[in-house]
Amino acid sequence: MSTRVLRIELRRSIAPWATLAILVVAFGFLYSFSGPWTRAPLAWDEQWTHTAEWTRFLLVFLWPIAIGAGAIQGMRDSRSGMIELLATMPRPGWHRAAKLAAALGGLLALGYLFVFAVGAVQVPFKGGFFTFGWLSIVLVGVLAILAGAWIGLGIGRLLPHPLTAPAVAIAAFVTVILFQIAGSEGSVLVGAVPSRVSLLSPAMDVINDPFRTTSGRMDLGQAVWFAGLAVTGFLLLAARTRRAKGLAVVPALVAAAIAVPVLPATMAEAKVVDPRATAMVCDGPVCVPRMLEADLPGIAGPGKEALRLLGTLPDAPVKVTALDRRVDFDEVPPRAADTVYVDLLDWSVRSLMKSGDLTRVLVAGAGTPTCYTLHGGDRSFLDELTARSITSSWFLGEWKMLEGSWLSEDKKNEILRDRDTFQALPPDVRRTRIIAQRQAGLTCQGNQLDILVGRGTR
Repeated sequence: MSTRVLRIELRRSIAPWATLAILVVAFGFLYSFSGPWTRAPLAWDEQWTHTAEWTRFLLVFLWPIAIGAGAIQGMRDSRSGMIELLATMPRPGWHRAAKLAAALGGLLALGYLFVFAVGAVQVPFKGGFFTFGWLSIVLVGVLAILAGAWIGLGIGRLLPHPLTAPAVAIAAFVTVILFQIAGSEGSVLVGAVPSRVSLLSPAMDVINDPFRTTSGRMDLGQAVWFAGLAVTGFLLLAARTRRAKGLAVVPALVAAAIAVPVLPATMAEAKVVDPRATAMVCDGPVCVPRMLEADLPGIAGPGKEALRLLGTLPDAPVKVTALDRRVDFDEVPPRAADTVYVDLLDWSVRSLMKSGDLTRVLVAGAGTPTCYTLHGGDRSFLDELTARSITSSWFLGEWKMLEGSWLSEDKKNEILRDRDTFQALPPDVRRTRIIAQRQAGLTCQGNQLDILVGRGTR
């Protein structure tokens, strides 16, 4: 196929406009909406793997565009009334199909790679952790875009009706959304679609763990599936007889038969922890995972200061380390007497790291993590929040609530009364109660606020 013929096909086809639509939708989403893809350490331009995964997430919107554009282009011969004329030509049908498929699929794939590249080139400037784990994710995404464009071409050639393109685009969007929701942890639709079937979707779910990447079985199974789907789309486009059209579905069926057993049986098995990303990097007693090594300079100073302040207590902690956020939102974080944990996936913590107030979080609760889940919000949780704020203020000598903008005025006034009650105590009594609160934080036994202000258990 000559370069000149391909350029002509590019000018005649919908490929440039479809690629422009992909770029507008992708960058419009990434830069116009606030979400985890905009916030470190999960931002789409923080790590190569994250850039690849968020670009795959965008296939929720981009894949229907590729299929719809393919369907529109696949109807070209029918709309021009040239089907009978082309059928009389001695040249094999796959010659023309190859030119059209290369033009549309190739340009859409380049557009997809450009979206990834825009995020990837920013990673080195943000101290991103390099790994080749992104490569398989991107390659599967390119295969998915090609499969979408080519199956759209085949459907458009097979069903040349004005409603075909919008119908297949909407069907693709609904299917991808359904599979994605069915595969999300905690979703009401979990189990509605078998996990192996859900993983046939081109789109990935929202990233909530920076240390996980796709498993080899997931990449292999999806690659086989999208390759088979792409071949079916191409054969449908090139087919001239009913028999050829019927046989065109065989590659997709064979690919599905191979891919489904290969794909992981559960969503938990679809993602694996990258051991290089989780290897600890330390500055003295302060350690973070290698993937978050760029955060170490911002944590080391506050971490060492927190250990110095906490060192005045008996059985004081001796190290600061990042909280393992593979802990679920509905699980109580782990705790150890010798360790102060810092949650680097908590955006409020990261904002304090930038403002230089991270030490306040580290000494809260006398160096112990919360005893409630990350979604806590009942009275006991609020009591603990008050107690942790009192503790951090005792260490730093300045009152400040750790969180509080969402509290009512009555609750804020109640918190201030509890603070005043604690501050009115003699210094030795305050120290004794801080020590008792730390023990309560390590065992999660007792109400920490009651311990500080000397009330009976509520």
